[in-house]
Amino acid sequence: MGKCKIIFIVLGLSGAVLQRVWGEAPQVGLNASSKVVGKTVAVINNEPIFLDDLERESFPFIEHYKRTAPEGELTPEKITTLKNKILDRLIEEKLLLQEAKAKKLKVTKPEIEKGIQQFKEPFYADDSGQPIDRKEAENKFQEQLTKEGLTYDQFKARVEEQLEKVKLIDLEVRSKVTAPKDEDTKKLFKKIEKKMKNEPIEASSPEEENDSAQLAKYLQRLTGEQMRVRHILIRSKKADEPAKRAEARKKLENILQRIKNGEDFAFLAEKYSDEPVSKARGGDLGFIAKGDIGIEAMDQAIFKLKEGEISAIVETDFGYHLVKLVERKAPHTLEYEDVSDDLKNYLSQKSFTSKLEKYLKDLRSKASITVHPLN
Repeated sequence: MGKCKIIFIVLGLSGAVLQRVWGEAPQVGLNASSKVVGKTVAVINNEPIFLDDLERESFPFIEHYKRTAPEGELTPEKITTLKNKILDRLIEEKLLLQEAKAKKLKVTKPEIEKGIQQFKEPFYADDSGQPIDRKEAENKFQEQLTKEGLTYDQFKARVEEQLEKVKLIDLEVRSKVTAPKDEDTKKLFKKIEKKMKNEPIEASSPEEENDSAQLAKYLQRLTGEQMRVRHILIRSKKADEPAKRAEARKKLENILQRIKNGEDFAFLAEKYSDEPVSKARGGDLGFIAKGDIGIEAMDQAIFKLKEGEISAIVETDFGYHLVKLVERKAPHTLEYEDVSDDLKNYLSQKSFTSKLEKYLKDLRSKASITVHPLN
Protein backbone atom coordinates (compact mmCIF):
# COMPACT_ATOMS: atom_id res chain seq x y z
CA MET A 1 0.00 0.00 0.00
CA GLY A 2 1.60 3.27 -1.07
CA LYS A 3 1.86 6.40 1.03
CA CYS A 4 0.70 8.76 -1.74
CA LYS A 5 -2.87 8.07 -0.67
CA ILE A 6 -4.46 6.72 2.48
CA ILE A 7 -6.33 3.86 0.85
CA PHE A 8 -9.60 2.74 2.40
CA ILE A 9 -9.67 -1.00 1.77
CA VAL A 10 -12.35 -3.42 2.77
CA LEU A 11 -10.08 -5.45 5.00
CA GLY A 12 -9.90 -9.21 4.67
CA LEU A 13 -10.76 -9.46 0.97
CA SER A 14 -8.23 -10.28 -1.73
CA GLY A 15 -7.45 -10.21 -5.43
CA ALA A 16 -10.22 -9.25 -7.83
CA VAL A 17 -12.73 -8.90 -5.01
CA LEU A 18 -10.58 -6.30 -3.30
CA GLN A 19 -10.62 -4.22 -6.46
CA ARG A 20 -14.43 -4.25 -6.49
CA VAL A 21 -15.09 -3.06 -2.96
CA TRP A 22 -12.44 -0.65 -1.80
CA GLY A 23 -12.60 3.12 -1.93
CA GLU A 24 -9.50 5.22 -2.57
CA ALA A 25 -10.46 8.59 -1.17
CA PRO A 26 -12.95 9.75 1.46
CA GLN A 27 -16.04 11.35 -0.02
CA VAL A 28 -15.83 14.62 1.90
CA GLY A 29 -15.55 17.11 -0.94
CA LEU A 30 -12.28 18.92 -1.57
CA ASN A 31 -11.40 19.14 2.10
CA ALA A 32 -12.82 18.28 5.47
CA SER A 33 -13.76 21.81 6.53
CA SER A 34 -15.47 22.96 3.33
CA LYS A 35 -17.81 20.60 1.49
CA VAL A 36 -17.88 21.54 -2.16
CA VAL A 37 -21.25 20.59 -3.59
CA GLY A 38 -20.83 20.33 -7.34
CA LYS A 39 -22.16 18.24 -10.16
CA THR A 40 -23.52 14.83 -9.19
CA VAL A 41 -22.51 11.84 -11.31
CA ALA A 42 -24.83 9.37 -9.60
CA VAL A 43 -27.57 9.20 -6.98
CA ILE A 44 -28.05 5.99 -5.01
CA ASN A 45 -31.17 5.78 -2.84
CA ASN A 46 -31.18 9.60 -2.60
CA GLU A 47 -27.47 9.71 -1.64
CA PRO A 48 -25.28 11.51 -4.21
CA ILE A 49 -21.84 10.73 -5.55
CA PHE A 50 -20.25 14.02 -6.60
CA LEU A 51 -17.99 14.63 -9.58
CA ASP A 52 -15.36 15.86 -7.11
CA ASP A 53 -15.41 12.44 -5.45
CA LEU A 54 -15.05 10.61 -8.77
CA GLU A 55 -12.23 12.88 -9.97
CA ARG A 56 -10.32 12.42 -6.73
CA GLU A 57 -10.88 8.67 -6.81
CA SER A 58 -9.92 8.40 -10.47
CA PHE A 59 -6.78 10.51 -10.32
CA PRO A 60 -4.19 7.91 -9.17
CA PHE A 61 -5.55 5.27 -11.55
CA ILE A 62 -5.55 7.61 -14.53
CA GLU A 63 -2.04 8.82 -13.74
CA HIS A 64 -0.85 5.21 -13.53
CA TYR A 65 -2.61 4.44 -16.82
CA LYS A 66 -0.93 7.42 -18.50
CA ARG A 67 2.49 6.24 -17.31
CA THR A 68 2.09 2.63 -18.38
CA ALA A 69 -0.26 2.47 -21.38
CA PRO A 70 1.05 2.58 -24.97
CA GLU A 71 0.74 6.07 -26.43
CA GLY A 72 -1.82 4.94 -29.02
CA GLU A 73 -4.24 3.93 -26.24
CA LEU A 74 -4.17 7.25 -24.39
CA THR A 75 -7.47 8.47 -25.81
CA PRO A 76 -10.32 10.42 -24.15
CA GLU A 77 -12.57 7.40 -24.74
CA LYS A 78 -10.22 5.12 -22.77
CA ILE A 79 -10.08 7.62 -19.89
CA THR A 80 -13.88 7.87 -19.82
CA THR A 81 -14.18 4.07 -19.80
CA LEU A 82 -11.79 3.92 -16.84
CA LYS A 83 -13.77 6.57 -14.97
CA ASN A 84 -17.02 4.70 -15.59
CA LYS A 85 -15.50 1.54 -14.09
CA ILE A 86 -14.40 3.49 -11.02
CA LEU A 87 -17.85 5.07 -10.72
CA ASP A 88 -19.37 1.60 -10.88
CA ARG A 89 -17.21 0.57 -7.93
CA LEU A 90 -18.17 3.70 -5.98
CA ILE A 91 -21.83 2.83 -6.49
CA GLU A 92 -21.23 -0.65 -5.10
CA GLU A 93 -19.33 0.86 -2.15
CA LYS A 94 -22.30 3.09 -1.43
CA LEU A 95 -24.79 0.19 -1.66
CA LEU A 96 -22.72 -1.96 0.71
CA LEU A 97 -22.47 0.81 3.28
CA GLN A 98 -26.19 1.59 3.06
CA GLU A 99 -27.04 -2.09 3.57
CA ALA A 100 -24.65 -2.37 6.52
CA LYS A 101 -26.31 0.67 8.12
CA ALA A 102 -29.79 -0.76 7.43
CA LYS A 103 -28.84 -4.00 9.17
CA LYS A 104 -27.42 -1.96 12.09
CA LEU A 105 -24.10 -3.82 11.97
CA LYS A 106 -21.80 -2.53 14.69
CA VAL A 107 -18.02 -2.47 14.94
CA THR A 108 -16.31 -2.60 18.35
CA LYS A 109 -13.67 -0.12 19.51
CA PRO A 110 -10.91 -2.79 19.50
CA GLU A 111 -11.85 -3.70 15.91
CA ILE A 112 -11.60 -0.06 14.87
CA GLU A 113 -8.23 0.35 16.56
CA LYS A 114 -6.94 -2.79 14.87
CA GLY A 115 -8.20 -1.47 11.53
CA ILE A 116 -6.48 1.88 12.08
CA GLN A 117 -3.19 0.14 12.83
CA GLN A 118 -3.47 -1.80 9.57
CA PHE A 119 -3.85 1.46 7.66
CA LYS A 120 -0.89 2.97 9.54
CA GLU A 121 1.48 0.06 8.89
CA PRO A 122 2.96 1.42 5.62
CA PHE A 123 4.05 4.60 7.41
CA TYR A 124 6.26 2.58 9.77
CA ALA A 125 8.73 1.65 7.03
CA ASP A 126 10.74 3.58 4.47
CA ASP A 127 10.56 2.96 0.72
CA SER A 128 12.99 0.03 1.01
CA GLY A 129 10.85 -1.65 3.69
CA GLN A 130 13.14 -0.82 6.61
CA PRO A 131 11.42 0.20 9.88
CA ILE A 132 11.57 3.85 10.89
CA ASP A 133 11.23 5.69 14.21
CA ARG A 134 7.70 5.52 15.66
CA LYS A 135 7.47 9.28 16.17
CA GLU A 136 8.59 9.94 12.61
CA ALA A 137 6.02 7.43 11.32
CA GLU A 138 3.21 9.09 13.28
CA ASN A 139 4.27 12.49 11.93
CA LYS A 140 4.17 11.15 8.37
CA PHE A 141 0.73 9.73 8.98
CA GLN A 142 -0.56 13.03 10.38
CA GLU A 143 0.97 14.91 7.45
CA GLN A 144 -0.93 12.65 5.08
CA LEU A 145 -4.19 13.27 6.89
CA THR A 146 -3.60 17.02 6.63
CA LYS A 147 -2.72 16.72 2.95
CA GLU A 148 -6.03 14.96 2.28
CA GLY A 149 -8.03 17.41 4.38
CA LEU A 150 -9.02 14.86 7.01
CA THR A 151 -9.16 15.12 10.76
CA TYR A 152 -8.27 12.02 12.75
CA ASP A 153 -11.91 11.59 13.76
CA GLN A 154 -13.01 11.66 10.12
CA PHE A 155 -10.36 9.12 9.22
CA LYS A 156 -11.49 6.92 12.12
CA ALA A 157 -15.10 7.16 10.91
CA ARG A 158 -14.03 6.02 7.45
CA VAL A 159 -12.22 3.02 8.88
CA GLU A 160 -15.34 2.14 10.86
CA GLU A 161 -17.44 2.29 7.69
CA GLN A 162 -15.06 -0.04 5.88
CA LEU A 163 -15.21 -2.52 8.75
CA GLU A 164 -19.01 -2.37 8.69
CA LYS A 165 -18.85 -3.44 5.04
CA VAL A 166 -16.50 -6.25 5.94
CA LYS A 167 -19.00 -7.50 8.51
CA LEU A 168 -21.80 -7.30 5.98
CA ILE A 169 -19.84 -9.31 3.40
CA ASP A 170 -18.77 -11.85 6.01
CA LEU A 171 -22.39 -12.26 7.11
CA GLU A 172 -24.11 -12.34 3.72
CA VAL A 173 -21.43 -13.79 1.44
CA ARG A 174 -18.34 -15.34 3.01
CA SER A 175 -20.30 -17.42 5.51
CA LYS A 176 -22.05 -19.14 2.60
CA VAL A 177 -18.86 -20.27 0.84
CA THR A 178 -18.05 -23.95 1.37
CA ALA A 179 -14.60 -25.49 1.09
CA PRO A 180 -13.96 -27.22 -2.28
CA LYS A 181 -13.84 -31.02 -2.37
CA ASP A 182 -10.59 -32.83 -3.17
CA GLU A 183 -12.18 -34.37 -6.26
CA ASP A 184 -12.99 -30.88 -7.60
CA THR A 185 -9.43 -29.72 -7.02
CA LYS A 186 -7.97 -32.78 -8.75
CA LYS A 187 -10.39 -32.37 -11.65
CA LEU A 188 -9.22 -28.78 -12.09
CA PHE A 189 -5.58 -29.87 -11.94
CA LYS A 190 -6.11 -32.41 -14.73
CA LYS A 191 -7.72 -29.74 -16.90
CA ILE A 192 -4.78 -27.43 -16.30
CA GLU A 193 -2.32 -30.21 -17.18
CA LYS A 194 -4.14 -30.73 -20.49
CA LYS A 195 -4.14 -27.02 -21.21
CA MET A 196 -0.40 -26.83 -20.53
CA LYS A 197 0.04 -29.57 -23.16
CA ASN A 198 -2.30 -27.71 -25.57
CA GLU A 199 -4.81 -30.57 -25.38
CA PRO A 200 -8.58 -29.89 -25.58
CA ILE A 201 -10.60 -29.90 -22.34
CA GLU A 202 -14.28 -30.24 -21.49
CA ALA A 203 -15.46 -26.85 -20.23
CA SER A 204 -18.98 -26.02 -19.08
CA SER A 205 -18.71 -22.43 -20.32
CA PRO A 206 -16.40 -20.03 -22.18
CA GLU A 207 -15.57 -18.54 -18.78
CA GLU A 208 -14.34 -21.91 -17.49
CA GLU A 209 -12.34 -22.40 -20.68
CA ASN A 210 -10.72 -19.00 -20.20
CA ASP A 211 -10.05 -19.60 -16.49
CA SER A 212 -8.35 -22.92 -17.26
CA ALA A 213 -6.22 -21.26 -19.91
CA GLN A 214 -5.19 -18.47 -17.53
CA LEU A 215 -4.33 -20.92 -14.75
CA ALA A 216 -2.35 -23.05 -17.17
CA LYS A 217 -0.45 -19.99 -18.32
CA TYR A 218 0.25 -18.99 -14.72
CA LEU A 219 1.44 -22.44 -13.66
CA GLN A 220 3.45 -22.82 -16.84
CA ARG A 221 5.19 -19.63 -15.82
CA LEU A 222 5.93 -21.00 -12.33
CA THR A 223 7.31 -24.28 -13.67
CA GLY A 224 9.12 -22.83 -16.68
CA GLU A 225 12.48 -21.10 -16.85
CA GLN A 226 12.64 -17.97 -14.70
CA MET A 227 15.17 -15.19 -14.42
CA ARG A 228 15.83 -12.89 -11.49
CA VAL A 229 16.93 -9.58 -12.95
CA ARG A 230 17.83 -6.05 -11.95
CA HIS A 231 16.73 -3.23 -14.21
CA ILE A 232 17.59 0.40 -14.91
CA LEU A 233 15.25 2.56 -17.01
CA ILE A 234 15.99 6.04 -18.30
CA ARG A 235 12.57 7.16 -19.45
CA SER A 236 12.12 8.80 -22.85
CA LYS A 237 9.05 8.39 -25.06
CA LYS A 238 9.45 7.64 -28.75
CA ALA A 239 7.55 10.85 -29.49
CA ASP A 240 10.20 12.93 -27.69
CA GLU A 241 12.47 15.23 -29.68
CA PRO A 242 15.55 13.43 -31.07
CA ALA A 243 17.81 15.55 -28.89
CA LYS A 244 15.91 14.48 -25.77
CA ARG A 245 16.08 10.82 -26.81
CA ALA A 246 19.80 11.15 -27.42
CA GLU A 247 20.27 12.75 -24.01
CA ALA A 248 18.46 9.86 -22.31
CA ARG A 249 20.54 7.28 -24.15
CA LYS A 250 23.76 9.12 -23.32
CA LYS A 251 22.80 9.13 -19.64
CA LEU A 252 22.37 5.36 -19.68
CA GLU A 253 25.59 4.88 -21.63
CA ASN A 254 27.42 6.75 -18.87
CA ILE A 255 25.76 4.53 -16.24
CA LEU A 256 26.76 1.41 -18.18
CA GLN A 257 30.35 2.63 -18.33
CA ARG A 258 30.37 3.19 -14.57
CA ILE A 259 29.15 -0.38 -14.07
CA LYS A 260 31.92 -1.66 -16.35
CA ASN A 261 34.38 0.33 -14.26
CA GLY A 262 33.27 -1.60 -11.16
CA GLU A 263 30.40 0.38 -9.64
CA ASP A 264 27.45 -1.56 -8.22
CA PHE A 265 24.45 -2.07 -10.53
CA ALA A 266 21.97 -2.02 -7.63
CA PHE A 267 23.37 1.22 -6.23
CA LEU A 268 23.17 2.97 -9.60
CA ALA A 269 19.66 1.62 -10.23
CA GLU A 270 18.47 3.02 -6.91
CA LYS A 271 20.08 6.36 -7.68
CA TYR A 272 19.19 6.86 -11.36
CA SER A 273 16.42 4.52 -12.56
CA ASP A 274 13.11 6.11 -13.63
CA GLU A 275 11.14 2.93 -12.82
CA PRO A 276 9.74 3.79 -9.37
CA VAL A 277 8.73 0.34 -8.09
CA SER A 278 12.01 -1.53 -8.62
CA LYS A 279 14.17 1.58 -8.06
CA ALA A 280 13.71 1.36 -4.28
CA ARG A 281 14.97 -2.28 -4.42
CA GLY A 282 18.09 -1.50 -6.42
CA GLY A 283 16.29 -2.31 -9.68
CA ASP A 284 15.30 -5.81 -8.51
CA LEU A 285 12.33 -7.12 -10.52
CA GLY A 286 12.37 -10.50 -8.77
CA PHE A 287 11.93 -13.67 -10.82
CA ILE A 288 10.26 -13.20 -14.19
CA ALA A 289 9.23 -15.61 -16.92
CA LYS A 290 9.26 -14.98 -20.64
CA GLY A 291 6.39 -12.66 -21.50
CA ASP A 292 5.94 -11.20 -18.00
CA ILE A 293 7.32 -7.81 -18.98
CA GLY A 294 5.31 -7.77 -22.18
CA ILE A 295 8.09 -6.30 -24.32
CA GLU A 296 9.66 -8.62 -26.87
CA ALA A 297 12.91 -6.65 -27.02
CA MET A 298 13.35 -7.02 -23.26
CA ASP A 299 12.75 -10.79 -23.40
CA GLN A 300 15.32 -11.14 -26.16
CA ALA A 301 17.88 -9.25 -24.10
CA ILE A 302 17.19 -11.03 -20.79
CA PHE A 303 16.85 -14.66 -21.82
CA LYS A 304 20.19 -14.86 -23.60
CA LEU A 305 22.18 -13.58 -20.61
CA LYS A 306 24.34 -15.70 -18.34
CA GLU A 307 24.27 -15.20 -14.57
CA GLY A 308 26.08 -11.99 -13.66
CA GLU A 309 25.98 -10.62 -17.22
CA ILE A 310 24.60 -7.20 -18.14
CA SER A 311 22.72 -6.55 -21.36
CA ALA A 312 23.47 -4.01 -24.00
CA ILE A 313 21.21 -0.96 -23.96
CA VAL A 314 17.65 -1.89 -24.99
CA GLU A 315 15.44 0.71 -26.67
CA THR A 316 11.64 0.53 -26.19
CA ASP A 317 8.63 2.85 -26.31
CA PHE A 318 9.29 3.67 -22.65
CA GLY A 319 12.92 4.70 -23.05
CA TYR A 320 16.28 2.98 -22.63
CA HIS A 321 16.95 -0.04 -20.43
CA LEU A 322 19.77 -2.03 -18.89
CA VAL A 323 19.22 -5.43 -17.27
CA LYS A 324 21.48 -7.64 -15.20
CA LEU A 325 20.80 -11.36 -14.77
CA VAL A 326 21.19 -12.22 -11.09
CA GLU A 327 19.94 -15.83 -11.04
CA ARG A 328 18.44 -18.36 -13.43
CA LYS A 329 15.87 -21.00 -12.37
CA ALA A 330 15.64 -24.10 -14.53
CA PRO A 331 12.19 -25.44 -15.53
CA HIS A 332 10.65 -28.26 -13.46
CA THR A 333 7.68 -30.64 -13.63
CA LEU A 334 4.33 -29.56 -12.18
CA GLU A 335 3.15 -31.86 -9.35
CA TYR A 336 -0.35 -31.84 -7.83
CA GLU A 337 1.02 -31.67 -4.26
CA ASP A 338 2.87 -28.45 -5.12
CA VAL A 339 -0.28 -26.57 -6.12
CA SER A 340 -3.20 -28.34 -4.40
CA ASP A 341 -3.54 -25.70 -1.66
CA ASP A 342 -3.36 -22.90 -4.23
CA LEU A 343 -6.04 -24.55 -6.36
CA LYS A 344 -8.30 -25.00 -3.33
CA ASN A 345 -7.84 -21.33 -2.51
CA TYR A 346 -8.59 -20.45 -6.12
CA LEU A 347 -11.84 -22.44 -6.11
CA SER A 348 -12.88 -20.91 -2.78
CA GLN A 349 -12.11 -17.42 -4.05
CA LYS A 350 -13.99 -18.08 -7.28
CA SER A 351 -17.04 -19.20 -5.30
CA PHE A 352 -16.74 -16.15 -3.06
CA THR A 353 -16.42 -13.79 -6.04
CA SER A 354 -19.44 -15.33 -7.73
CA LYS A 355 -21.57 -15.02 -4.60
CA LEU A 356 -20.38 -11.47 -3.99
CA GLU A 357 -21.25 -10.43 -7.54
CA LYS A 358 -24.71 -11.94 -7.16
CA TYR A 359 -25.16 -10.18 -3.83
CA LEU A 360 -24.15 -6.84 -5.35
CA LYS A 361 -26.47 -7.46 -8.28
CA ASP A 362 -29.33 -8.09 -5.85
CA LEU A 363 -28.54 -4.86 -3.98
CA ARG A 364 -28.59 -2.98 -7.28
CA SER A 365 -31.93 -4.49 -8.28
CA LYS A 366 -33.56 -3.26 -5.06
CA ALA A 367 -31.98 0.20 -5.17
CA SER A 368 -32.93 3.46 -6.84
CA ILE A 369 -29.87 4.35 -8.94
CA THR A 370 -29.50 7.29 -11.31
CA VAL A 371 -26.24 7.67 -13.26
CA HIS A 372 -25.47 10.80 -15.26
CA PRO A 373 -23.28 10.63 -18.41
CA LEU A 374 -19.68 11.72 -17.82
CA ASN A 375 -19.26 13.29 -21.28
